[in-house]
Amino acid sequence: MPSMTSTSTAASRRRPGWYIPWLFLPPFMAVLLANICLIYFAFASFSGLTTEHASAEGANYNAAITASRAQAERGWQGSVTFSNPEKLVGTVDLILLDREHRPLTRADVTATFIRPTSTGADQAFQLRELDGGHYRAEVMLKLPGIWELRLVARHPAGTWQNAERVMVK
Repeated sequence: MPSMTSTSTAASRRRPGWYIPWLFLPPFMAVLLANICLIYFAFASFSGLTTEHASAEGANYNAAITASRAQAERGWQGSVTFSNPEKLVGTVDLILLDREHRPLTRADVTATFIRPTSTGADQAFQLRELDGGHYRAEVMLKLPGIWELRLVARHPAGTWQNAERVMVK
């Protein structure tokens, strides 16, 4: 059995402050644990992919710019209203006018609800013409939250497009 004097001499041989480097270990471990959690949640949540055909859409970018300029030159105006009176149920209204503020009739109008944060929830609805340039669709969506509403009106004289964010309760 070691004597009391041998233990006290071993402790006295340690340098003063020998424990100070060990004081840095808990904060570094906390930072490491936080980084591991952030990396996990970054990979487990949003994939970053917003389209299935990114390279094809990138190649068609100039065509999209040309179509946008042609839409601006036509001077068509669209007034979009989305109302959401009940949970997951809503109404999309579009009033479409030409450059002279006359109603654009006989257009084929599609409303597509795109969920920016998840795949598989997107839905498309056909708007029916009520009267002179007024189109409407009753919609039933799968999830509450923020959606991107994309409207495309195809008319014999050209195409009109619009996109905006809407909140579905």
